[in-house]
Amino acid sequence: MENIIKDIIRGVSNTYGQAFFEQICLALDYAVKADYTFIASLKPQMYEAQTLALVANGKLVDNISYSLKDTPCAGVLERQSCCYPADVCHHFPNDPMLIDMQIAGYLGTAIHDSNGKVMGIVVALYKRPIHAPDTTQTLFELFSGRISGEMERLQYQEQLQRLNASLEKRVEERTNALQDAIAHLKEAQEQLIESEKMAALGNLVAGVAHEVNTPLGVAITSASVVQDSLNTFWQTLHSGKMRRSEVEMVEQRTMEAMTLLSNNLARAKELVTSFKQTAADQQSLVLEELKLMDYYQNILHLLSPKTQLKQIHVVLKGQVSRPVLTFPGAHAQILTNLINNSINHGFAEPKAQPEIKIGLSEQEGQVVIHYQDNGRGLSEHERLHIFEPFFTTDRKAGNVGLGMSILFNLVTQKLKGQLQLDPPGEGFGIRIQLPLLC
Repeated sequence: MENIIKDIIRGVSNTYGQAFFEQICLALDYAVKADYTFIASLKPQMYEAQTLALVANGKLVDNISYSLKDTPCAGVLERQSCCYPADVCHHFPNDPMLIDMQIAGYLGTAIHDSNGKVMGIVVALYKRPIHAPDTTQTLFELFSGRISGEMERLQYQEQLQRLNASLEKRVEERTNALQDAIAHLKEAQEQLIESEKMAALGNLVAGVAHEVNTPLGVAITSASVVQDSLNTFWQTLHSGKMRRSEVEMVEQRTMEAMTLLSNNLARAKELVTSFKQTAADQQSLVLEELKLMDYYQNILHLLSPKTQLKQIHVVLKGQVSRPVLTFPGAHAQILTNLINNSINHGFAEPKAQPEIKIGLSEQEGQVVIHYQDNGRGLSEHERLHIFEPFFTTDRKAGNVGLGMSILFNLVTQKLKGQLQLDPPGEGFGIRIQLPLLC
């Protein structure tokens, strides 16, 4: 018996899974000298058994599944082992497999899991009566623990594989959902950025509309004066009562009105041309040679209705000696965003003598733009997050928090420059350094 056990142990050492079941089934079959030996897992809920290894006449054959109904294997579910040394077909006349195989002796031992629940069975079938059933049963019981351990290991492995597959599927689904969310977020962000750009353009529209209204009003009034003077002239002429003094008066009034009309129409044309150029610059972002002082003065003029509404005094000083090859639209957007930031945040609360100072200078081959207002300034938290997308302290007023983020990207990416906030103090200040050739 000891030698048999050693042979079986040697036969199954370093084997796992299906190879283990096949090797131990062959070893047990050889040891107990059965006609058929098999190891099967039981499925009580389906009342079925599925062989894991099946040996017939000393050779491995294909696995089978069978119903437990009317079989001696069903008894294993209720007790530790089941043994019929002879005439097993007499006890189970409705088991066709036993009858067809002409089985006389049956011995089955239960395989229990770590919780004591029957999970499988080891069976030996004989075409002759069993002469030493105790020895066979002892061997089966001795190795049932090792068999149950491998069965549980495989079950845990299958569960782990299913869990991994489920997790991979969930990760894939979550990844796809996250990618979709990121795509939607990028789309929404692009739309918001475009909206912010259009809002900046809207400020210019408001400015030019306000500025154009004045010369157009004067032009309309002048045209009306000319019309009235001509009507009076023709009436007097047709009446035959025309005097030289009246002709001279009509001439003087007409000349004065025409001068006003011409000057103001020219001013309106200049404003519209300036607006068209600035609006095109903001949208196209094309490289051009630019006189920064003149261009900044033009932008500030178009934004003046907004600054005047808050009675903000805007001062532009400095001198850049040569034209700069740069993107005019980027400068228009930067200056517009800074002005809007001061109006919406720096001067959100009324302040005595609000002021914005803008300085332009050329230092060591770079253009330096220094922007400073005397508004409420920034808190430490705001200084840390001011350039982050969607950061705003006034969302309730409809601000989305993209103005300073767009400014940061324009300076660092489009214009290849650098920017730095002024040290904490009164108001808000920022220093922007740009290469002369952007």
